[in-house]
Amino acid sequence: MLRLRPIVRADIPSLVVMTRENMSSIVRRSWGIEWTDEPLLEWFADKDVETMVLEEDGDIIGYFSIEVLDSYLFIMSIQLRPDKQGKGYGRTMMREIEASVLEKGTEGVELCVQECNEKALAFYSTLGYRKVCRRGNNFLLRKSAEQIRSETASQKD
Repeated sequence: MLRLRPIVRADIPSLVVMTRENMSSIVRRSWGIEWTDEPLLEWFADKDVETMVLEEDGDIIGYFSIEVLDSYLFIMSIQLRPDKQGKGYGRTMMREIEASVLEKGTEGVELCVQECNEKALAFYSTLGYRKVCRRGNNFLLRKSAEQIRSETASQKD
């Protein structure tokens, strides 16, 4: 059974390991530097950043961290265990994030994806996210609240 719940302190070690496994090679290819855990630990400690953990039958399989920045809900991090990718769990988390946009009344969702992370870029494209601009080795992706509302309404029909 799937369950989405707020982060607790005991989750942090496994979330850090999952993120490091997923992101260290991408950071190395994109920026030419080694992965460090500190920014992630800062997000987990930041009271303005909301982190939700996805469990399947009691096992942590993913998480996302979001924060309202300016008028958008910004995805600080979204991670899924490699053995769970491609099975719909990422879409499940994105639906939750998009529901938060409507609940919080923001203009939409934004996130940054490294240029070399083609798998993630393709995933977000299938969900209707568009490249807004390039920031260094990252693309800023965005989906408007209007688009989310429209998709939500058509799913209810």
